[in-house]
Amino acid sequence: MAAYRTAARLFPGCHLASLYIGMEYLRMNNFKAAMLQLNQAKDICSTDPLIFNEIGVCYYKQNLFYEAQENLGIALSFCKDSNSSTYESILLNLAHCYRKNK
Repeated sequence: MAAYRTAARLFPGCHLASLYIGMEYLRMNNFKAAMLQLNQAKDICSTDPLIFNEIGVCYYKQNLFYEAQENLGIALSFCKDSNSSTYESILLNLAHCYRKNK
């Protein structure tokens, strides 16, 4: 929780600190802390596809495949360049959700 407050104070108006802290929590499988950080990032910038991708991955790792699919679909809609590695990553994650949902 301290990282949540620190990122907001150190970088007001910038969502990247919260996004990267959330990604690190997700890497450590601390889903609750990850979602707090990712939602903070989403509150600051609601159009960054990476935020919705990470939220989708967080849901996926918790076996919440429909929620993951919904967030990854939003991420894909915000991704403007279909030749980017971000687009490919989101598309691959979305394909895994479709596979799990049959």
